[in-house]
Amino acid sequence: MLHPAGISGRGRAELARVFASGATFVTPGDVVAALNVDAETAAKKLSRWAEDGWVRRVQRGLYIGVPVDAANPGSWSEDALLVASAVWSPCYFTGWTAADHWALTEQVFRTTVLRTTQRVRSSFVRLLDHDYLVMHVKDDALAWGLKSEWRGGTRLRFADPSRMIVDILDTPKLGGGIRHGAEVLAAYLDEHDPAALIDYGDRLGNRAVFKRLGYLIEALDRNLPDLVGACHERVSTGISALDPDGPKGGHRVMRWGLRLNVTVVRDGTS
Repeated sequence: MLHPAGISGRGRAELARVFASGATFVTPGDVVAALNVDAETAAKKLSRWAEDGWVRRVQRGLYIGVPVDAANPGSWSEDALLVASAVWSPCYFTGWTAADHWALTEQVFRTTVLRTTQRVRSSFVRLLDHDYLVMHVKDDALAWGLKSEWRGGTRLRFADPSRMIVDILDTPKLGGGIRHGAEVLAAYLDEHDPAALIDYGDRLGNRAVFKRLGYLIEALDRNLPDLVGACHERVSTGISALDPDGPKGGHRVMRWGLRLNVTVVRDGTS
């Protein structure tokens, strides 16, 4: 079990000054400001503190302080959502992460799903022993369908239940694929008024959302004729895959302009 290496009284005082504001995450710039040193010296101090187990490197230029009572500083980590907020802000959590937050799934996923306005180089990222699925959105996508929650001093934003459903229908892999997405939709329909799905789908602007939504409502044998009719009015020409990340094959359902490459039955499973 790794314990922090010894630190001098001066080093302890410097750490205290760097984290004096109560910040969880710090940058070399924070060290420069707190200790009145140059950037090179600040970087060296953070690197040394990381080697000694007093901070952990999150990514280039971002570090997190390790609690002095951490049993294993080398593997200690902060809440996955707080890490994501520090790295990818502005962002919001969606897909199966939001489904779990709103108690609309019993599945356990280790990967945290979020969308950010930052440029995303890789969709799958591992930071501080946490796995993330990260996708880019435009700035205006953060202006609707979100709910905020405070954890400590950090405001986290989650897709509300309707926005979460629309995000999954837009990009099924955010929900673990369309099969699990259908399960989440079924749970959503049991507890929520689905009227917002049409408005949110219009805002998102991807007509494949309406193809998948209309088809799934019928496949789940839900009696929602007005919602199905609104979806059918919005079906575009062309054929879309029920699950874009699923198999290549599948027969076509022309009513919905879908290629059924994944089987979804009444209870939302295959």
